[in-house]
Amino acid sequence: MTTIKFFKKAMVGTAAVATIFALAGCGKQSASSSDTSSSSASSVRSSESKASKAYRTANKLIQNHDYEGAYEQLNNLNDHNAQTEALADDLQSYMDAQKAYENGDYDSAKSNLKSQKSTSTAMRNAYADLQDKVSSAQGSNSAKSQSATTASAKSNSNANSSTTKSNGQQSAVANQAAADATSSDVVQQFANKMGFSGSQGYQIMPTGKTGNVYKFEVRQNNSDNTVANLIGIYQYNSQTGAVTKIA
Repeated sequence: MTTIKFFKKAMVGTAAVATIFALAGCGKQSASSSDTSSSSASSVRSSESKASKAYRTANKLIQNHDYEGAYEQLNNLNDHNAQTEALADDLQSYMDAQKAYENGDYDSAKSNLKSQKSTSTAMRNAYADLQDKVSSAQGSNSAKSQSATTASAKSNSNANSSTTKSNGQQSAVANQAAADATSSDVVQQFANKMGFSGSQGYQIMPTGKTGNVYKFEVRQNNSDNTVANLIGIYQYNSQTGAVTKIA
C-alpha cells in the first residue's frame, strides 16, 4: 500500500516537472516569434524611412534645377516604394527631353514630356517649363521657315521678272540690229519684186533678219499722207528671191 502511494506521488511529480518544461518551451517560442515580428516591422519602417527621405531630398533638388542630383539620390536606394520609382522614371524622361531640346530635336523632347507618373509638384513645374520652351522653339522655327519660303518665292519672282525684261530687251535689240544690218539694196530688191514703189506712198520697214531671210513690214500712206495703213508683213529670202506673206 505504501509502495503504491509512493509511485502515485512520483508520477504526479514527474507530470508537474514535464508541464513546467513544456510551458517554458512555449514561452521561449512565443518570445522568439515576437522578436522576429518586431525585427521585420522595424526593417520595413527603416526602409520606408529611407525611401521617404530620398523622395523629399530629390524634390528639393528638383526645385533647385539639379535634376541629375535628384536622379542619383533616388538611384542609390536599395528599396524603392511607388513614389520613388515613379519620380525616378519622371526624372529620366525629363533629362532625355532636355537633351533632345538642346539638340534641336523638338519632336522627341515633346514626346518625352507627354505624361508624368509621379505626383511631385516640383516635377510637374519642371515639365511645364520645358514644354513651354519646346513649344516656343517650334513656333520660332515655323516662323523662320515661312519667312524663308516667302523670301525665296519673292526672289524667284524677281528673277523671272528680270529674265522676262532681259529677254524683251534682247529681242528689241536683236530686231534693231537686224534692221540696221538690212542694206538698202535688199530693201530695193524686195520693193522691186513686189512692186512697192516709193512714189505710190509705200513704206518698207525691216523688222528682223535670220541668215538670208529678212522680215519687212509694209505700209502705204493715204492720199493726204496723214495715215500709213498696214499692207502686210513679209519674209524675203535675198538669196532665192522667195517672198512669203505672214500677216
